[in-house]
Amino acid sequence: MLPSFLLSLREGLEAALIIGIVSGALYKIGRLDLKPVVWAGTASAVVVSVLPAGLLMLLGAQFEGSTEEIFEGFTMLLAAGILTRLVFWMRAHAKTLRTGLEMDVRRAAIRGGSGALFLLAFLSVSQEGLELAL
Repeated sequence: MLPSFLLSLREGLEAALIIGIVSGALYKIGRLDLKPVVWAGTASAVVVSVLPAGLLMLLGAQFEGSTEEIFEGFTMLLAAGILTRLVFWMRAHAKTLRTGLEMDVRRAAIRGGSGALFLLAFLSVSQEGLELAL
């Protein structure tokens, strides 16, 4: 139970960090009118993230014995692969992540890119939801 809680907390903090950076960038440029778009993307991603978790639970419940162990092993390997890729990506981009994200938000806000901000929030949060589901 504790490992699941800690994993959920970590994934939630990662998503909150990205949404916080985006919200802070919107505040800096005085475009608070675009915050509802970011929150809509976040809420949509939370709803959509429940789907893979439910599907994995239903699929896993269909297996028994060694088939169940193979399914769980494959799922764990997939999760480890995704998280390993993320660790290497973060190592390469950690120094410029905040600055780059703020510049992208500024550019999207100037061009009227509410769709881009929605997609940014949606993809960021749904990635964390998929990681948590796996």
